[in-house]
Amino acid sequence: MRRYATIMLFLLPALAASSLLPAQGRLIEKKQASIWFGVRDITRDSLANGANLDFLNYLHSSDEMAEYQYLGLSAHLWFRGNWEADLKVAMYDDFAPTSLNIKAIWMPYKYLGFTAGFYSYPQLMNEFNMFHRISDEGWYGDTDSNFRQRRIHETGIMAGVVVPFSYRFIHLTLYMNGGISNLSRFSEKVTQKMINGNMKREIRYATKNSPALFFFPEAELGIDCCRIGGITLGFRGHASWYSVDRSVDYSRTTFEWTYDNPEQEEVANPAHRFSKFEFDAGLYLTW
Repeated sequence: MRRYATIMLFLLPALAASSLLPAQGRLIEKKQASIWFGVRDITRDSLANGANLDFLNYLHSSDEMAEYQYLGLSAHLWFRGNWEADLKVAMYDDFAPTSLNIKAIWMPYKYLGFTAGFYSYPQLMNEFNMFHRISDEGWYGDTDSNFRQRRIHETGIMAGVVVPFSYRFIHLTLYMNGGISNLSRFSEKVTQKMINGNMKREIRYATKNSPALFFFPEAELGIDCCRIGGITLGFRGHASWYSVDRSVDYSRTTFEWTYDNPEQEEVANPAHRFSKFEFDAGLYLTW
């Protein structure tokens, strides 16, 4: 995933800075490049602990706004024949381009178009081993004393409608996207030791694909501030809301004393309601 995002990071300025061709043969009629800073707020249902570990209870979330902050780059291209492309790449403070929002747009009407695209973003899962430390009486819940954290990706394909509106120097675009997404699969293990005893066991988890339908509306506002030659400098704001009901099912393998005769179980967890709100603002150049 990171490899493809890195390719997009270098592709954005290349597309935006491609040579201007004569108007008669120009494939790209207009271009826009943007840089912006944003915040991401996560809201999730936290279900009561049951007999099985539910990884979604440990997605990073807090009562405060903006669990995540990110820097983003984007390009919007207007092609001949009522086609457009919108490409967004974002990164956290490690500057690894891990978030993608890519759309192809067809505008058969002035105020109504259709979109299809790809969407992916990362989030953190923290201290899932706390389930065993709380629930497994008589055992040291996890002999690994390190802070347990994992980065996972929500990745999906989407389609929808777009409604653009412009009045003089103000440009508003509304997207109504929906699609199907999947949470990246992963494997984890927890090692335990009996309190006041020598018995040891190891619990291994391997998650399964978790496809789910999502709803993803977006709103983008652009305000042209000044024009120098053929280049327009403007301010942009963008907000989005992502909503999905998802569960994480897995296979669990438990070893006691040795790796012989493991106990294997298939676990189906209940679905959680999960939503994400993002807001970002920055500057753009259009030419």
